[in-house]
Amino acid sequence: MRIAIAITSNATEIFSGPFGHAPFFAIYEKLDDGWRRIELRDNPYKALEGGGKGRLLGRLLADCQLWLGAQFGHESESAQSQLNRGVPLERLRQVAAGARLDEVLASLDDAL
Repeated sequence: MRIAIAITSNATEIFSGPFGHAPFFAIYEKLDDGWRRIELRDNPYKALEGGGKGRLLGRLLADCQLWLGAQFGHESESAQSQLNRGVPLERLRQVAAGARLDEVLASLDDAL
């Protein structure tokens, strides 16, 4: 299993804004002995507003089965509007803004 985590530019904390505006995505793969980061992927769509951003992110992160972030969409948007943007809701998992990556990965081990 591969996951994409919306992270800050220091690559150690969860990005606090909408998932699609994160500067980077940390891509991790689940191994028998835990999680291994395989890539720090730049988000070329971080400044894009609308314009099929959900579909673009879907292509960018197509290899990831789970997306983790503090916020999906803008606060006024519903889950249904995210679905309408082409974002598969079963892939999304909300985590605390500013949380440390190691804490998030440890909590995933318990949840999966």
